[in-house]
Amino acid sequence: MQIRTEQEALYIACEMESTAVQFYTRALQVMQQMGREQEPLYAGIQNMLKDEQGHLCHFRTLYKGLDADDEQRLSLDAVAEGILFDGGLMGAARRGLFKDVSSMLELAAAAERTSVQKYREFANAAQSDEARKALLRIAAEEECHLMELEATL
Repeated sequence: MQIRTEQEALYIACEMESTAVQFYTRALQVMQQMGREQEPLYAGIQNMLKDEQGHLCHFRTLYKGLDADDEQRLSLDAVAEGILFDGGLMGAARRGLFKDVSSMLELAAAAERTSVQKYREFANAAQSDEARKALLRIAAEEECHLMELEATL
């Protein structure tokens, strides 16, 4: 995927965080259905959801907008490259990735790995110090999420 501008990077970052928020929200619902709200993992996912919501809010404040055609092109490119959940959240559900906690954790870890890599790439291409610092800071937070997930797995 070729990112040409900082705004394109921020748009994709917003999309990545949005899908992460949806994923963790769904993961909590599945755990509730399984009666597992008292487990430490449930609290951990709640914390990751809160962090992802904060990341999304921060990226949205930096994102100034692109035209609809550019956003659509970027979204399609991101899906084609697997940067966003392959097939979206419904695709993940169809593949059974919400049936049990370990499947959710494996999907979450893969998404966090992608986020760390992409946010660092985007930071290298950023033109403003504010965007570069935000992307690097959030990449570091995503790396912490990844370590938590890997330890739980």
